[in-house]
Amino acid sequence: MAKETFYFSHDYNTREDEKIKELIYEHGMEGYGIYWSIIEMLYQNANALRTNYKRIAFELRTQEEKIISIINDFQLFHFYTDNFYSESVKRRLEERDEKSKKARDSAFSRWNKKQDNANALQKECERNAIKESKGKKKKVKESKDIPTQFDF
Repeated sequence: MAKETFYFSHDYNTREDEKIKELIYEHGMEGYGIYWSIIEMLYQNANALRTNYKRIAFELRTQEEKIISIINDFQLFHFYTDNFYSESVKRRLEERDEKSKKARDSAFSRWNKKQDNANALQKECERNAIKESKGKKKKVKESKDIPTQFDF
């Protein structure tokens, strides 16, 4: 069974961060890819992963030593008990939750306003309904001489 997929923001200039530059210097673009894979894992796990380096290395099909270095050597992650998390993921999750709460509150206030006219909602629905045409539909003859963008 597939997990739900969610979008998360990604700064377009992440490579310009000094910590990331050090990571790339030490581990190349492979290390950068591993870093983003770990970030994705954090998003999937409420921004907390156990410091089970061997398991993370297995999941990302890389060496445990690289995982240990990427997680520990560049001050990209923070630790508590036997878990680690990302401050940037934490901040983005808080921003997403705040936007979601505002949108939910806004929708709630719109739908719970007292209606002066009992038919107001019904009229709104009629405007959104698709009306069928009562007239005859014209048949359009397609020309086989005009190529489409996919014809070669």
